[in-house]
Amino acid sequence: MTPFIWCAVVGCGILALSLILDGLTDGLDDIFFDGSLPVIAAALGVFGAVGAGVQALTGEHVATAVLIGVPLVAALAAGAGTRALWVRMRRAMPRNAIPLTPGELVGTDVRVLWWRNGRGEVMATSRGHQLTLEARSDGSLRTGSTAVVLEAADDVLVVTSLASDT
Repeated sequence: MTPFIWCAVVGCGILALSLILDGLTDGLDDIFFDGSLPVIAAALGVFGAVGAGVQALTGEHVATAVLIGVPLVAALAAGAGTRALWVRMRRAMPRNAIPLTPGELVGTDVRVLWWRNGRGEVMATSRGHQLTLEARSDGSLRTGSTAVVLEAADDVLVVTSLASDT
């Protein structure tokens, strides 16, 4: 098999895995950009498919610049198109369909579900979603009270009591 066929197979495989393992590949969004895996996989797959097509149509009688350049241009166009489609679909998605992240909760009020020895569990509600997370605080809190999220570190919220509850 030619390197082009390998690129096409690997690109399609990565794209299939990114669809199947959707939530597990979200860590790459922090490294590259939102939706990076489908964009890279589509570009790699198109590079391989177009490269194999050019190689099959022209045989051995083509310049290396054409053999690499045509698939590269097609791959860049496919990557740009996939990225544009991804951004458009992401913007069209209702805002409340995107799950909450702990970082979004900084500055919001949360309800204390239980509390013991400076640690406990709180429930946050935002954009129509409810999220229950671990929390810690230097101050004393009691079950049912309201607290404010100061920061979110490693999926553990740092909260403080509201002045009206003390």
